[in-house]
Amino acid sequence: MNQQLPAAEVAVIMRTKNRSVLLKRAVEDVLKQSLQDWHLVIVNDGGNPTDVDALVATRSDRLRDRVTVLHHDKSRGMEAASNAGIAASTSTYVAIHDDDDSWHPDFLSRTVDYLNTRSDAGVGVRTEIVHERIEDDRIIETGRDPFSPEIRELMLSDALRFNRCVPIGLLYRRELHSEVGGYDESLGAVGDWEFQLRVLQHHTLGFIDGEPLAFWHHRHGTEGDSGNSFLAGKNDHLYFDKYVRERHLHEYAATHGLGALLYLAGAGKEQTDQLHHRMNYSEELLRDLQARSHRTEETLRHLEAAISDASLVSLLRRRYRRFKDRLRPPRS
Repeated sequence: MNQQLPAAEVAVIMRTKNRSVLLKRAVEDVLKQSLQDWHLVIVNDGGNPTDVDALVATRSDRLRDRVTVLHHDKSRGMEAASNAGIAASTSTYVAIHDDDDSWHPDFLSRTVDYLNTRSDAGVGVRTEIVHERIEDDRIIETGRDPFSPEIRELMLSDALRFNRCVPIGLLYRRELHSEVGGYDESLGAVGDWEFQLRVLQHHTLGFIDGEPLAFWHHRHGTEGDSGNSFLAGKNDHLYFDKYVRERHLHEYAATHGLGALLYLAGAGKEQTDQLHHRMNYSEELLRDLQARSHRTEETLRHLEAAISDASLVSLLRRRYRRFKDRLRPPRS
């Protein structure tokens, strides 16, 4: 049953389903934040409620009245889970903290300080990808990589290509939902990217560079409830990415017509054809170079054989002369 939660500076919305090992780490991650003015809303989206309630109960002394758990009888999807948590909370800022990701201890303090002194609608941070696997209820880290290390700011022009700021790396103002709406529950994936597109059409998002403050955890090859939604649901991401683009394309065409779109599509096709032509020409040049290289190697091998044969004949001739010299009778 949803109920209005106590006001806090930050509402932390944590979506989870049947992965208590990861949820345990995520809850501890929030508890370790240097800024403690938060309220954690755990949205159990169709998972086993017993495990979630037990995990929260064992941390009641530290969580106190700063946690609320919402149980969904069946899964409603990630975006519906986010909307449910946001609707049930009251705060100045909102953060989506999935149960398999993590923060630097100063994530909330750094991002809140940033937004308290600037007019940006939200702020993203430098993010790092953490590779890991789960063995016998243990999380084992296997490596790290920077996520989009080239970015220095969050811009609409970049976001049009792909999501430059995953949920764990963003804090934003709650009032945005009154203006641009909630997360699109019709999307089975990319809902966070689609929300950011709506925000960036009217607002700016800041960016805190430097050391990573957010960590996006990947578990390659892991399927089912323990899988990373981006990796395990890669096909869904591709489908809904195309769906969002198609929807916006229809909206643009309805207002502006197909003229510019047809021109851009034709220009894009021409550039693609030219690229394919250049690639085919480059492949022909490569094949010619490979053939010349092969002929050169054959020539070198014949030359080496000839040199080797000549050296052998010369050696035999020298030995034959020495042999003949030994056969000559001594001078009287």
